[in-house]
Amino acid sequence: MTNENQSDFNIGEECHIVSSKPSGPRHESGWENYDVYENLILLCRNHHKTIDDISNIILFSKESLIAIKSKHESWVKEELSTTNKTDRVNLISTGSELAAIISGCYAMERTNDPISNKEDAEYIGSIWQTLMDYMDVFPYWEPYQQTQAEFELQELLDEMSKKGYFIYGTRVRRKMKYANNETDNWPVALIYIRDTTTDAIYEGAE
Repeated sequence: MTNENQSDFNIGEECHIVSSKPSGPRHESGWENYDVYENLILLCRNHHKTIDDISNIILFSKESLIAIKSKHESWVKEELSTTNKTDRVNLISTGSELAAIISGCYAMERTNDPISNKEDAEYIGSIWQTLMDYMDVFPYWEPYQQTQAEFELQELLDEMSKKGYFIYGTRVRRKMKYANNETDNWPVALIYIRDTTTDAIYEGAE
C-alpha cells in the first residue's frame, strides 16, 4: 500500500550473491545457510535480473558482487558521516525519477568516480551533457514531450547499467546569488555517477 503523502521512497529486492539452487547463478554446494547477511545484496528489480542473467555471470561473479557491495557500504558510511545530513542521494532506477529530480533545477552539482581513460571520459561527459540539456528544457515542454523524455532517460539508465554505471541523485534547495540578491530557495539537482566496472571485478581471477 502506498502513502500518497510520502515524497520519496526506495524499492529494492533482497538478492542472493550465491544461489541456494543447484541451477541458480553462482551456486556453491555445501553452504549451511544461504540467507546470511554476507550473501545478500539489495538491488532494484532491473539490476537483480541483470546480475542473474546467464550471459552476465562472468562479469557479475561472486567476487565482483562482494566487492561492489563492500565499496557501496563504505561509500554509504562516508556519506552518513558528513556534517550535511540533508543531502542524501538515492539510486535512480527509472527515467521518471531522474526527470523529476532534474526538471526545473537552476543548477546541477555533478560527481563521478575517477575516470581512467579517454573512452570513459567521452562517455561520462556525454551523459552529463545529456542531463544538463534535459534539465534546461524539460519545464518548457508539453506533457507529450516530457513523457518521451522520461522514456529516453530510461533508455539511458538501462544502457548505463549494462556498461556498469549507475546514477544516484536527489533534489535539494541551495542558497545562491542572482542579480546581487541572495536566496536559499533555489532547486539544485545532486547527481552522482558510480562506475562499478572498477569494483575489483577481475581481482578474483588473479
